[in-house]
Amino acid sequence: MRQDLTVRAAVRGKLKDLAKEMVSWEVLPRIDDKEEERIKRAIQPYSHTTNRENLIIAGVDGTGDFPSLSYGDSFIYVTLAQGTRYQADRVSGLREVAPELDPLIEFTWLPEDDSQARQALDAAFESLAGAPVADVIGRSDYRELKQRGSGKKSSVAELADNLIRPHATDTGNIAIQLRSSAELGAALRLITDEPTPKYVLLDSTFSLPFVNRARLSLFFEHLKRLCCVEARKCGVGFFALSKSHGMPAMEHVERLSGAAMGMEERQKAEHWFLRIPVQGRDGWELSLIENRHVPPAAAVSYLVRFHKNTPIMRLDMDLEYWEKFVLADTPQKTLVNERRIFEDLDYVSHDQRAYGYPYPIKAGHDRASLTHAERVALRKMIIDAAVSEGMRPQLFRNVSQATGHG
Repeated sequence: MRQDLTVRAAVRGKLKDLAKEMVSWEVLPRIDDKEEERIKRAIQPYSHTTNRENLIIAGVDGTGDFPSLSYGDSFIYVTLAQGTRYQADRVSGLREVAPELDPLIEFTWLPEDDSQARQALDAAFESLAGAPVADVIGRSDYRELKQRGSGKKSSVAELADNLIRPHATDTGNIAIQLRSSAELGAALRLITDEPTPKYVLLDSTFSLPFVNRARLSLFFEHLKRLCCVEARKCGVGFFALSKSHGMPAMEHVERLSGAAMGMEERQKAEHWFLRIPVQGRDGWELSLIENRHVPPAAAVSYLVRFHKNTPIMRLDMDLEYWEKFVLADTPQKTLVNERRIFEDLDYVSHDQRAYGYPYPIKAGHDRASLTHAERVALRKMIIDAAVSEGMRPQLFRNVSQATGHG
């Protein structure tokens, strides 16, 4: 940042105007007294959990180099996802389940020619998912959700043909699609692999951006819902945990959580959860989710706090899983099942490297993260492999490095 920007009068004036706008927005009432009382009743504590038996929890995260290199009018993308499995251990708290899982890595070449790029992108999707595109669409329940949301029925072939496939140069959207497909592909392998984890955790949400559109969809939307289908079959809790809950006025919820747990006003409550009411099911509505797709289609969402030094997070859970494994014949029994889940997640949130956050996800993130040296090495390996096949090394370009951003 240029130092002179911090002293210019025009900049200070704009910041003052910005602050006035923020204050005027902040004082707007968002939760009335009646809703405050309803939220306090809905906030539920769970126990700080330091002991578990026979508990296996898996986590997934992903990254990549988008793009890694360009070659003439084509682009090479590198995608990486890593899954981890940890088991409760009386001595160490968490013990990784051997053998360590191999990383899911994919090299994708996308030329600017649309027909070739389409084939290459579909091939990448299939490699990351471990199944053909049509098979993922056919086995997922996304097609039924889309019909329900849009009011129109589509065949597997129609949905496959109308998948959104960004242009090779649309690096931002390519990155989202490849990284999400890699993470979900790794999650699907964990769900169906042995030993079966009790939960598979993903650093994401269950949002389905195009579920209400008649034809268009993203491949990873189908793959996300396929993970839900397979998880239900295996009795696995497939949950998406997001550090960005996407809701306003969390300071009100913070205050109400403390009041609900009998704490003083300035103290931060921890070890609590709040199930966001499902429309037409819970008998009340939360104003904080107005104009927001929360819970997402076919999902149940919770706000959860694991530790006072970590933020309130959002956990999304498949609705059918919730109905089958969590919902009981009385509210009290349902609450017992919910508490057991959050206590399990709390158990794996005590590692000092990620205190207050489930460590299996953090471990996946650490192993999937590409260092600068690894990116450089992968680029060199790509070029060396291409040159050995007769391609010209001088046509490879690292755009970020060439412009001083690498």
